[in-house]
Amino acid sequence: MQTVQKYVLEPIMIGGLDETTISEVLKVLQTVLGSVYELERLSAVVDQMLADRFGDEVEVRTRVAVMSQRNILIFIRGVRRPRRGQDNDCCIKAKCQGVRSLQDLAAHQVACSIRNSPVSLEQLPIP
Repeated sequence: MQTVQKYVLEPIMIGGLDETTISEVLKVLQTVLGSVYELERLSAVVDQMLADRFGDEVEVRTRVAVMSQRNILIFIRGVRRPRRGQDNDCCIKAKCQGVRSLQDLAAHQVACSIRNSPVSLEQLPIP
């Protein structure tokens, strides 16, 4: 499935987390950013996906800060239990690369328009 928005992810701070953990976090973020378009929901969805990925015994807390337009900073705490003397915080910069195509943008707009509508996709007069 192609996403409407494409993000380039860059770890800014990785704390005491190893490269494998950061790689897994980036995979989860790429998936979430490709499917969640409302920034208000982003933290909750990232928390849930990371908890599913790393197990319920960790307590994940995510904060999102909008830098400019659709470029965001994602602060994540609690992915792994911290090692002695190290924290388990990380910060990821997500830079929006825009939309993939006009067709994708139009499809996204239609999907958003009918999401809360009683009209189903099959009922739309699309040639």
